[in-house]
Amino acid sequence: MEIDLHELAEAFLRSDVRQGYIDLAQGKVILLKDDMDEAEAEAHVFEIEEEWEHYLPLPNMVDEQERPAMQAFARAQREGVRERLLEALQGSGGANRFRHQVKRLLLQKAWDNHFRQTLLEAARDFCQENELAYKE
Repeated sequence: MEIDLHELAEAFLRSDVRQGYIDLAQGKVILLKDDMDEAEAEAHVFEIEEEWEHYLPLPNMVDEQERPAMQAFARAQREGVRERLLEALQGSGGANRFRHQVKRLLLQKAWDNHFRQTLLEAARDFCQENELAYKE
């Protein structure tokens, strides 16, 4: 089975708020749903725990990749914009200030594309590190 890199990257995009797994037998990415009630979520977790060797938990890639991606995005911008974005990232609350500046500078679409590409690369690396077959 091959993991779809775009599906995995989309799961990584939500990994800061939802737990995800790869079903190794079926090659599918599984995310816990937001609208699951407590009993459903518990049943789902127990099902995975019973056959844990068939599942690979997904890491929280947003927390791991977001700040380096923000820095790389900022460095790739023209002078003036680069300085504003890098300055926004300084200190506590930098990610929120960065997002505010991205909106203010009308760079939201470019940032979203950059971060999705970062997560796609992270998905590729994750598959290679875990010796999982994947498709682009």
